[in-house]
Amino acid sequence: MAKRRSTLAVNSPIGGSAKIFTEKNLGLIVSTLVLTEVERNIRNKLADYHLTRFFLLVDRLIILNHIPNQKQIESAKKVIAEKDAPILASAKLAKSQILLTLDQRHFLIPAVERFIKPAQILTPKMFFAEKDRV
Repeated sequence: MAKRRSTLAVNSPIGGSAKIFTEKNLGLIVSTLVLTEVERNIRNKLADYHLTRFFLLVDRLIILNHIPNQKQIESAKKVIAEKDAPILASAKLAKSQILLTLDQRHFLIPAVERFIKPAQILTPKMFFAEKDRV
């Protein structure tokens, strides 16, 4: 399921993941690890036109040049599944204000939220609900 989810902004142009890309004054930062996973999943599971859409969306992103070191990844592994530790460590390293994810099971838990504080962890749906309240 997580692999399918990593292609949602590309596969569903009207969903919350895609809507994030329409936001003004929002710097979207992504790690090369995430980009690599999404591209691999698109190539394996979707049509060629999805890959074109992926590259168009990538042009709107700020690609994180910093890669977390092993110590930072090990620290993240204490609060999240091993496969997600590099992503969490990258978000902390980037000093992101918000970590957007569809993986509620692994990321939206108190230990992970404490680890990344002061940043928030939100799904796209939560992001837009919070934005509408303000």
